[in-house]
Amino acid sequence: NDRRRVRCAGVVLVRQRPGSAKGVVFMTLEDETGIANIVVWPKVMEQYRKEVMGARLILVEGYIQSSPEGVTHLVAQRMTDRSHDLIGLANDSAVSKHPVPAGPALIEPLNDDRRDHGDNSSQRIRHPRNVRILPPSRDFH
Repeated sequence: NDRRRVRCAGVVLVRQRPGSAKGVVFMTLEDETGIANIVVWPKVMEQYRKEVMGARLILVEGYIQSSPEGVTHLVAQRMTDRSHDLIGLANDSAVSKHPVPAGPALIEPLNDDRRDHGDNSSQRIRHPRNVRILPPSRDFH
């Protein structure tokens, strides 16, 4: 269905911008159904640079394009950063209180000595085994 308009959301696995591609960015997304290849043309990249470069979970709207080799791509026309929804994808998201605190507490180091914090319950929450870590994506710089 070439040129069919679709939407696709997924975790960003890879962002590539080969020197030979004349400014085109290629993204690889993954969701529970598999992998999606995204093509971001330079004009779209210019408009959605923040989303392309920073999103961990992204919603892409565009149209399908099939290559002669049989590879299907989604050509991006609109992009939305949905990274804030990652916490809701946790297995225990049905619990009303999230195990990971929001905001600045997420960037505090996990390797400090817990004995320095006494009986601070927020420090107990940030124990490494209670924090879900999403590995960094492999990106160009």
